[in-house]
Amino acid sequence: MSRPVNCAVCGGRHHELMFIGRDRLFGIEGEFPVVRCQNCGLVFINPRPELEELAAYYPQEDYDLYNKAAGLKDRSMDELERLLWPRRALIEKYRQPGRLLDVGFGDGSWLYYMRESGWDVAGVDFNEKMVELVGGELGIDARAGQLEDAGFDDDSFDVVTLWGVLEHVQDPAGTIAEIDRITGEGALLVAYTQNAASLEARFLDEDWFIYEIPRHLFSFTPDNLARLLSAGGFCVSETQFESPLYYCQMNWQYLKQRRLGMDGDVVHRPSLLDRAIVKAMDNYRRALTGRSWSAAMTAYAVKRLPARQGAGGAEGDGAEAQDAG
Repeated sequence: MSRPVNCAVCGGRHHELMFIGRDRLFGIEGEFPVVRCQNCGLVFINPRPELEELAAYYPQEDYDLYNKAAGLKDRSMDELERLLWPRRALIEKYRQPGRLLDVGFGDGSWLYYMRESGWDVAGVDFNEKMVELVGGELGIDARAGQLEDAGFDDDSFDVVTLWGVLEHVQDPAGTIAEIDRITGEGALLVAYTQNAASLEARFLDEDWFIYEIPRHLFSFTPDNLARLLSAGGFCVSETQFESPLYYCQMNWQYLKQRRLGMDGDVVHRPSLLDRAIVKAMDNYRRALTGRSWSAAMTAYAVKRLPARQGAGGAEGDGAEAQDAG
């Protein structure tokens, strides 16, 4: 059952209602109040649905992230290198190949690529089908469930990556605390998530695709994400910003459906109007990429200090994310 909660970053109890969200990706019934913390600006669903309630909103046969892993070993390393090398290059700016954990590994391509690039890898994912596939086909240490239940040893990893994961977890501060436990001094935490301070979020409101209600429980800004990580002992060294084209496509689809009453699949079967609008959006996102107004961000945070009090405490307020663009 859903339960009212305080802000997961600052512990604040004063929130403003932004809108009542619904599942627009799959059309599964349900309504979810989306609020913004009046203290730190965190956007989150409140009351927060429990894991059991959310399970129905992850249809494993339809959720695109999990339909790409079959035959992963047959994918060209040249293709993976083209797609994933920029992420690896930034990570290796901080740490040389060592032990890497990917939380929420999805189709397993990142784990496979990094293993082939000389890293010792492991992963955890909530989707049992993907855990079996990645563990069986690739021989990777893949564990099912939440990170906190995976049972990794203390100081097991040098790098932990979360690509589009932190917004899904029930307890972001608890997840960061577990990452603190299973990493050694100087470890690198990499978190990719949407940017609730982006221009798109401000102007599109509930039509901003990447709110992704109810699967995304939280939407962070650069400042409150840095504050959350700092409270867990990780200092943000840099933040990379981008606006993926897919976000632009889905933003237009959501906007035209709700505000203009127009149907149609913008991504797979675009009309001439869709193509024109998306082209304009593509020019916009290219101009914006690298700036802190972009739709998505990746924080690179180094473990420098012992973990301090929880994210609801006063410490960590001074951490600032830096725009590397």
